[in-house]
Amino acid sequence: MRFTIGTRQFELQWFSDVSTRNGAGWELWECTGEKTLLIEIFRHDDLKKIDFATFEAVDIPLAAVDALLKTFNEEGSRSFVDESLWS
Repeated sequence: MRFTIGTRQFELQWFSDVSTRNGAGWELWECTGEKTLLIEIFRHDDLKKIDFATFEAVDIPLAAVDALLKTFNEEGSRSFVDESLWS
């Protein structure tokens, strides 16, 4: 999902990672010619914890962080996957 705040364009992306980590993540990217990863929220299903990481020393509008958190919360991402149910 792309959105604009002022003159800056951002994109939210969802991903799954089961090769090096076990869970799902949501990322906030800034789209200014090149895409730059700004923030990642990752839900570790195996560890039952949620990590928040920043990647660039840049001012990020609170509205962009709010959009990321809103998407994260609305997509049921606080619910850990119980893989024992799959076996």
